[in-house]
Amino acid sequence: MTFHVVPEALTAFARGSESLAEKFGALADLLEQARVDDQCFGPIGDAVGLSSGYFSSLDECRQLATDAQEFLKQTGDQLQQSFEVYQGVDSGLSEGFTQIGNGLGGSR
Repeated sequence: MTFHVVPEALTAFARGSESLAEKFGALADLLEQARVDDQCFGPIGDAVGLSSGYFSSLDECRQLATDAQEFLKQTGDQLQQSFEVYQGVDSGLSEGFTQIGNGLGGSR
């Protein structure tokens, strides 16, 4: 099985992941701003569980956005590390072939 890897594509995906991570971070912050005082629901809203349902849903959405942000940051970091590995391998192979070529050219 052969894989054709374009190292530069890895950095593009890494940047995309980091950009999305920032957006999910902003969403988590926005969701925190959506938190209102429990008095906004009044006694009836409190009695029927509107406030607890709202706060529970808000916390769950904020946690999901934060989890997505962390996942995307980690993905971006790993893609960048993969790029550096592939770039190092390519550079090493290129240098090795150059040295072999110089060695062959020097022995003639």
